[in-house]
Amino acid sequence: MSADPQQFLHVTIQDLPPFRVACFFCNLQLATGQYSNQIQQGFRQIKSWALQRGLDLTRQRIIGIPHVRDGQLTGYDCCVELPENGVIDDHSFQMKRAPGGRYAVLLLEKNSAVIGEAIGRFFTEYAPAHHLVVDPQRFSYEVYDETFMTYFVPIT
Repeated sequence: MSADPQQFLHVTIQDLPPFRVACFFCNLQLATGQYSNQIQQGFRQIKSWALQRGLDLTRQRIIGIPHVRDGQLTGYDCCVELPENGVIDDHSFQMKRAPGGRYAVLLLEKNSAVIGEAIGRFFTEYAPAHHLVVDPQRFSYEVYDETFMTYFVPIT
């Protein structure tokens, strides 16, 4: 993929199962400047927590859950997926259950110059043109690997 935000959006529709995550919340309401340092620190903390509990980060997904209010990023959950049948009795981090269901899935180059623009285009152009309705009862989330960020948007 190129860094051109006006390029074609790579979107698929998938029915996904629920999953569990451990999260570190970054409150960005009072943050000044770039949020990336706070979010990176949150991911370092949750990864360290996971490794200390024996989780294999090559098998568990690294997930971000943005909290947006009135178009403004106000918080961000830095998460690691928990094993389906694993039991972790630890309350030092928040545990969440991500609901399953139908999602629009955007595959994006892991490039901050592209991501925000592409997600904005999904909501303003792609979703209306394809008659997709976002489900407000479930949250969107991001999954990261070495080169891509996959953005999951719950739809009805």
